[in-house]
Amino acid sequence: MVSRYLSRNGTYGSGTAPADPPPDIRSLLWDMLRQIPRGSVTTYGALAESLGDRAAARAVGSLLSENPTPPDPPCHRVVYADGRTGWYKGKGKGAEEKISLLRDEGVDVIDGRVDLKDHIFRDFDTVPVLQSLMAEQVTLSENIVYDGGPLPDTLSAIDVSYRGDTAYAARVDFSFQDGSELGQGRARTTVAFPYIPGYLSFREAEAMEPLLVDDGRLHVIDGNGILHPRGAGIACHLGRGGHRTMGAAKSLLTGELSGSSIILDGEERGRKVGKYFVSVGNLVDLSQAEEALSRMLEMGVDPCRRAHSEATRFKKSV
Repeated sequence: MVSRYLSRNGTYGSGTAPADPPPDIRSLLWDMLRQIPRGSVTTYGALAESLGDRAAARAVGSLLSENPTPPDPPCHRVVYADGRTGWYKGKGKGAEEKISLLRDEGVDVIDGRVDLKDHIFRDFDTVPVLQSLMAEQVTLSENIVYDGGPLPDTLSAIDVSYRGDTAYAARVDFSFQDGSELGQGRARTTVAFPYIPGYLSFREAEAMEPLLVDDGRLHVIDGNGILHPRGAGIACHLGRGGHRTMGAAKSLLTGELSGSSIILDGEERGRKVGKYFVSVGNLVDLSQAEEALSRMLEMGVDPCRRAHSEATRFKKSV
């Protein structure tokens, strides 16, 4: 849903209201595993494709390694695309146990491989939820506002640290005038959505949203804005309710670096500032995003690093 709001400087813009909670990927995946018949196997890629995005195959493997109650659901029935059986119960573990379970179910395993043409199962009855999330990102990208007026007096950097599925988010506030630290905020949340590259927003937004301040300040988010395969990273998600946001990522998720510009689909989507890759979230243009972080770094203040340190400190204190 798109809403309109009045910013502190009196200019109007539009933002997308927060969406419903993300789907429970783990439960969907466990249900899919239970659909694989005895004597059959599937692949990580087939599971990811049924969820809506084959690129999530590595994330599927990570989730299966977290299965708390094997062999139910039967994650031993998942193999690599070339038939290799791989590990069981975590990286480097249980290879022989996995082979034994498969053989007990009538699956031929020769030299650590399964002949997929004789045993493959792909007919999952599930919902391709990642397709829906991709569509949500595309819609959000079409509603980004690039004009929020002059840069405000306050900048807040937000980052999150994890222990398991518990997220420890921290916000550190700074003055744009002299770089002095003005205050902090913290929020702890249990998140259910797993880490899947390209879908970070659906994992971290829930943890960061409580720290957003509705006073027109600029929020620097650890992650991407429009520098994203579908044009809407976490900084865009956090800006959809009318907050001014920009992304500052530590690594380049997508696009090609040309000088200080980052080009994606023939457009400049971001710029490199110091060791960060900055991009628009909402209610700020790219030149302002670059200026905001550059100004802080020139004053000897790295707001992103401070937020990261505070999030880590928060986690360790609990």
